[in-house]
Amino acid sequence: MRPAQKQRSPAAFDQSLSGGISLVPCLRPMVESDIDSVVNLIARAMNLDEGNQARDTFAFHFSCKRYGIDDGRTYYVLPGPAALKGIAGLHHYHWGPQENVWLAWFALDPSLHGQGLGKFLLEAVATKARGLGFTKFFIETYSTPAFARARAFYQAQGFTQAGSIHSYLPDGGNMVVFSKDLTIDA
Repeated sequence: MRPAQKQRSPAAFDQSLSGGISLVPCLRPMVESDIDSVVNLIARAMNLDEGNQARDTFAFHFSCKRYGIDDGRTYYVLPGPAALKGIAGLHHYHWGPQENVWLAWFALDPSLHGQGLGKFLLEAVATKARGLGFTKFFIETYSTPAFARARAFYQAQGFTQAGSIHSYLPDGGNMVVFSKDLTIDA
């Protein structure tokens, strides 16, 4: 359960922004027909294994939605003229503290890296999190060389390492958790 005083649906939050200047409306909610495009994007931005894990996650998410079950996840896509350019989501664990939210799948078309769109995408989803009443934003990534660029990116966006889990991955890599206080940049 999210904090009652600020709880709003993502759709209501987006509507409240329509009269002001905001980057958030550029994102749209992910729909089930986006799965193949988003999985392809994640596989290109990360690797094939991540793409396969994403497919399983999205299949579960949309299956829950069909049955009216809230799995705590909301996904947004960044549309482009011909294809989706990015994915970002929020995941609130129902059993966790009300103020906490996690980044759920974050990827940007590799051809767009270095142009500031990743920063835009992360800030847009953080703005959505703030609008929904969350104040603590967490990111799970990994210590392996393949995720070095992601770790540097998150740190450049003001996230700090909050902890790690030793040998989390089958190859011995650690899970690394970053956090950011969303009340500071609000």
